[in-house]
Amino acid sequence: MTTQEANQEQFNVTANLFRGLESVGGKLKITDKEIIFTPHKINAQKNPLSIKINDIKEVGKRNTFYIVPNGLAIVVKSGEEYKFVVNNRQKIITHLNEQLVE
Repeated sequence: MTTQEANQEQFNVTANLFRGLESVGGKLKITDKEIIFTPHKINAQKNPLSIKINDIKEVGKRNTFYIVPNGLAIVVKSGEEYKFVVNNRQKIITHLNEQLVE
């Protein structure tokens, strides 16, 4: 079985990931097993990020720059928090929270 067969894609959206002061633009892909952020090649920070669904402790809303309601926060069991900017964040939050309950 290939990785593509094993990981069923559920979302594939444009997103930004905050890494320090830089907002790194790229693609956020959510499968039944993991979340994968792949930066665009033009970014200074080009390292991809992979978060296993089983490692997620909490998923919630956040406001970008404290006022723009388009942020997604993912906290993993190790305590690290990842901050994304996405469209339709509520769909993604609901979906991920449903996966955490299963």
